[in-house]
Amino acid sequence: MSWTEDEDREQSLKKADGSPEQNKEKTESSDTDPNKEIWSLLEKTLNDNLIEKRRARRWKIFFRFTTLAIFIAVMASWVVKSNLQDVTLEEDIVAMIPMRGVIGTDNEIESSEFVSLLDAAYSNSRLKGVIIEMNSPGGSPVHSGIIYDAIRLKEKNYPNIPILVVVEDMAASGGYYIASAANEIYADKASLVGSIGVISSGFDASNLLEKIGVERRTFTAGRNKAFLDPFSPMTEEAKTKWQAVLDETHQQFINAVKDGRGDRLVITDDVFSGMVFTGSQAIKIGLIDGLASVTDVLNTRFPDAEPVIFEPKQDTWKELAKEFGVELATRVISTTNIQ
Repeated sequence: MSWTEDEDREQSLKKADGSPEQNKEKTESSDTDPNKEIWSLLEKTLNDNLIEKRRARRWKIFFRFTTLAIFIAVMASWVVKSNLQDVTLEEDIVAMIPMRGVIGTDNEIESSEFVSLLDAAYSNSRLKGVIIEMNSPGGSPVHSGIIYDAIRLKEKNYPNIPILVVVEDMAASGGYYIASAANEIYADKASLVGSIGVISSGFDASNLLEKIGVERRTFTAGRNKAFLDPFSPMTEEAKTKWQAVLDETHQQFINAVKDGRGDRLVITDDVFSGMVFTGSQAIKIGLIDGLASVTDVLNTRFPDAEPVIFEPKQDTWKELAKEFGVELATRVISTTNIQ
């Protein structure tokens, strides 16, 4: 049984107006019963309210169906895109691995994730090369060393597949530690490269506590257990031993750079001092191999290969929710005019 708003209005008007005889009866009855007009007005108000509710329900159903249609369209496009990506993997590919951010556990560059990405890239028989897009100020020497070793192992086992690093804003400290493992390094003339050093910073607030009359109570088992406590003075023994730890870590970094860069490296007083260099300066001392962007490297080194991005993936439903949100926002914006 169909229903329209016009029919509802006609029925309401008929009930409100009625036939001439009915109107006459209403007039006569109104003379005897003054509450009839109030009841008639109330009836008309209720009918109008019913029409509004039905109209709101129809719009709610419309928006639900529209949302469902958009959701289905996003899912379909997501599936199609996934299938297209699988198809492109049948061609010769160059793996693009972005490394952007701080290195370490729970940071943007975590060794376990990026070693897995390397393994995934090399599992494709049509892989022709790997490009690491580097933009990192450094971080954990442990995670940097793990990724460095993974890159060197791939180069040893697959000597015909080059690994190149292209530096964006910077490859400093741990970022350059990783980059030095690659076959070749490229950067922009203004990129910051190097910072081959190790740092451990803190502060000594022991005198401050004394001045404000606060006594710190720290209980340890082992005389050096709290040697980095900023509210206790550091002993000479602790300073000597901690400096030895930093020196050894620094030497590991130096050895990694020497092994990675080989004869291309020009050793000066500044190279291993922790100083950073611009891309133009870095060429002169062999820290990088040339000035180029990712597009330049792709066009010159891998002109016939299809770039495929390998990056840590979010949960499937998170990815889908993100794409759905972007698609919905795009559709809303495209149908909205600002005047």
